Amino acid sequence: MKITFDDTITRRLSAMIEDKPADFVLDFDHTLSDETVASTCCGITRYRIVAVNKGEVPAVFDGRIDSPLGDFYCKAWGMMYFDENMYVRMTPNHLIEIMGDGEKIAPHIEIVDYRSH
Repeated sequence: MKITFDDTITRRLSAMIEDKPADFVLDFDHTLSDETVASTCCGITRYRIVAVNKGEVPAVFDGRIDSPLGDFYCKAWGMMYFDENMYVRMTPNHLIEIMGDGEKIAPHIEIVDYRSH
């Protein structure tokens, strides 16, 4: 399984780790959040790419996805909802979406930085 990025997203993620290394997590169920968000559905409700301190990925993120920027971590149980080839891109209306092989996985995701400074 792999995840790649368009040039805009590659530049944005690369800039985040240029001066301070990070690990990236594909968080899809609010695990890494400053606020608790209730959900009554299957658990995949909000995709976010989250930068965390290098080497401090919580153990609950036991899955890995290959990327040009290194491993992306996720919860292994959620990988059944992913495609083998995922692509994150900026849309013409400046939203960020994740595409799979032929279908949209998530129409609007966030990129957030939860590293301590």
